[in-house]
Amino acid sequence: MSELIKQIVEKTGVPAEQAQQVVDVVANFVKQKFPQFGGQIDSLLGTSGDSGNAGGSNILGDLGSKLGF
Repeated sequence: MSELIKQIVEKTGVPAEQAQQVVDVVANFVKQKFPQFGGQIDSLLGTSGDSGNAGGSNILGDLGSKLGF
């Protein structure tokens, strides 16, 4: 998740604390809309205490490129 936070800070200029809040809000929104993917989202972002992030950077990179990051 730190790489995502870093990219948000670099591309938008918002403080890291706000970038963290944005990621949390988006992750919670996506988990509410797609509860079947909650575990994968937590794993990708490292929010479940699990640092296993295998392949996560590619998925986030693809998402980021689609969002213009």
